Amino acid sequence: LSQQNALADQCTAAEVQLANVQSQLEEAQEQLQNTLLEYDASRIEKDSILSERSALQATVAGFCAERHGLMAEVASLKEALAMRDGQLRAQTSEAADRLQLVAAERDALQDQVAVLQAQSEEAQPQSQTVLSQQNALADQCTVAEVQLANVQS
Repeated sequence: LSQQNALADQCTAAEVQLANVQSQLEEAQEQLQNTLLEYDASRIEKDSILSERSALQATVAGFCAERHGLMAEVASLKEALAMRDGQLRAQTSEAADRLQLVAAERDALQDQVAVLQAQSEEAQPQSQTVLSQQNALADQCTVAEVQLANVQS
């Protein structure tokens, strides 16, 4: 009987211990479930962050490509501007050369005009003398014609 009581006490102690272990197991399972839920939430958040990171990297890559395109366009425009600038400089230089040539021709023509005016002023008295002589000869011709007409009649 005493062995039976001892076994019964051991059984009771084992049942209490089993109940404690089962309670601990249930708590551990509940903690594990909570941990798994937290892990799932954390993984979902991590996936969301990685997805957002990928989207941002794609956006940055797009901006870099756009920047590269704009830089190429700027370089092309600078090259075109340099070519145009060179053409304009050449045209400006050519126009300046032509302007100097025209100015030199104008100066030469002004000098010629001045010489011709001086010659004209010098020739004025001679031309008056020649004109007077011409008039005198014309008068003499008229007189001679009148005399000739008189002689013939």
